[in-house]
Amino acid sequence: MKLGIIGTGYIDGVVLPVLKNLKIDVRAIAATPRSEEKMRSLLAEYGIPRGFTSTEEMLAAEDAGGALVDTVYIAAPNSLHYQLAKEALLAGRHVIVEKPFASNLKEAEELAALSIRQNRMIMEAISTLYLPDYQKVKELLPEIGDVRIVSCNFSQYSSRYDAFLKGDVKPAFDPAKSGGALMDLGVYNIHYIVGLFGRPAAVHYTANMAGGIDTSGILTLGYDGFSAVSIAAKDCKAPCFSQIQGTKGMIVQHSAANSCEGVTLTGNSGESVSFREEVPHRLAPEFERFRKMIDEGDTDAYPANLRHSLIVMSVLDEARKSAGIRFPADDLK
Repeated sequence: MKLGIIGTGYIDGVVLPVLKNLKIDVRAIAATPRSEEKMRSLLAEYGIPRGFTSTEEMLAAEDAGGALVDTVYIAAPNSLHYQLAKEALLAGRHVIVEKPFASNLKEAEELAALSIRQNRMIMEAISTLYLPDYQKVKELLPEIGDVRIVSCNFSQYSSRYDAFLKGDVKPAFDPAKSGGALMDLGVYNIHYIVGLFGRPAAVHYTANMAGGIDTSGILTLGYDGFSAVSIAAKDCKAPCFSQIQGTKGMIVQHSAANSCEGVTLTGNSGESVSFREEVPHRLAPEFERFRKMIDEGDTDAYPANLRHSLIVMSVLDEARKSAGIRFPADDLK
């Protein structure tokens, strides 16, 4: 995998050390001209050979082996995911796009269809699905009988919230950039729940709104025989957890749905057993999987993963509609 990164935001500082430890071949970073200084700093810090001030330049670049990059990782604001992914797919590149997949389902479906026409993959970088302790939850589900209640809480006070209150609106709080608590944090809870139980029959989101965006909210998903609740907040904090309650016991993860650290299974009689599989970093398993898919052509799971992302995108659309949250992308034909 010859990787090119688009964007110089916060996530770069998180993912680049992981990519370096995994010895993934990061060939280039593309940034906007106003972010060139940040890009140059990242190039120097991580020994990345080439930098560009436009995506087009990076996609057109070549080296002795042909195209400089065969895969792009999109780490730009949510509102740019669709256009940047489209450009990369049309240029014949595989795409890894940060969550959420796009601004809405229409964009996501167009990208999925384009990836099939281009014979290239587009994969949502959602750590939850690839973490071993999340896979353990799937394995343990039959042990708790019939599921009755599911609850996930991902609440963390954002370092950008104080600035937002003063009128300095960063992308994570900007409706024009497809931001908000649901798209930033709640999306992990939705992936967690949908990955276990599939598409919900009913979706309703009650949001705390400010400046046209949800700063926190409660999402209810209705399933046959049980309900799931997702709490996501950027304006307050609480212990993060995921909990599944059944007729014979419960499963608890005392961590946010993006890290899924540790699993405890407790039966109705009170006996419990805990599991934890260490990983180098919560992002490592997903990038290991992406590398295997691209380098070894191990794509058997790709269609199911793509369908999963589209279901999550449909849930996000329904949730926003129920709360009256609109993005500029929703009005584009």
